[in-house]
Amino acid sequence: MRLWKTIAIAMSAVWLSVPAAADESNKLTVLTFSKPVQIPGATLQPGRYRFELADPVESRRVVKVANDDGTKQIAMLLTMQNTLREPQKDPVVLFAETSSSEPQAMKAFVYPGETIGYEFIYPHDQAVTIAKRSHTTVLAKSGDKIERINENGDSTPLDH
Repeated sequence: MRLWKTIAIAMSAVWLSVPAAADESNKLTVLTFSKPVQIPGATLQPGRYRFELADPVESRRVVKVANDDGTKQIAMLLTMQNTLREPQKDPVVLFAETSSSEPQAMKAFVYPGETIGYEFIYPHDQAVTIAKRSHTTVLAKSGDKIERINENGDSTPLDH
């Protein structure tokens, strides 16, 4: 039930566009946000953004975020696999639940027609803040360690 609530909340903050490239290998997805949205290390203002794999051949874990026309890189984000039960026709964006006065934190996105997506790994301090206000777990990186942080600030190390 919480997953569907998260997806419903996601739809209120984002308009999803169909992928803008014929080459599916880089998973290019153009997302339009109607409100500010947090990503690891940055906040995206309302507008259109490109999310794509930075290097689809060597590493399928790094997502590049750029402005609408791809001329300005905003972030390179480390991710871990996130799995949906069933593929969706349109891109799926998952957000951490927050109050309406705060920018929503983007947890993951899944390319259309796929069940395996990309969950973002936040800097430790940002992950703790998001976990506390959303009452959920958030992936975090501290040094070389990747862990899942809960709302109490407790961490569970992950194998990566």
